[in-house]
Amino acid sequence: MATSVVSGRVDDTVRARADAVIRAAGFSVADVIRVVWENIARTGVVPAAEDVAQDSPATDPWDAFMAFRSALPESPWLVTLSDQEMKDVIASRYE
Repeated sequence: MATSVVSGRVDDTVRARADAVIRAAGFSVADVIRVVWENIARTGVVPAAEDVAQDSPATDPWDAFMAFRSALPESPWLVTLSDQEMKDVIASRYE
């Protein structure tokens, strides 16, 4: 199968944040580009680009995570565990 190199330019900050997310998901930038291009070729639909100028903190993954975290119910039993009790809880997940 013949392949081609596809390149583009993005803001350094965008690249750094995207690279971190892509790596955390276990992919490479090439994997993501290939999947997007294959999807466009298969469906004939280009993914909608969000307006970067209207990017709000609510769409920031970190802010979304923190909002989710603050919405979780409190777990008072968890904060009262001793170090040994915490180790026992973690170890019990692997028994």
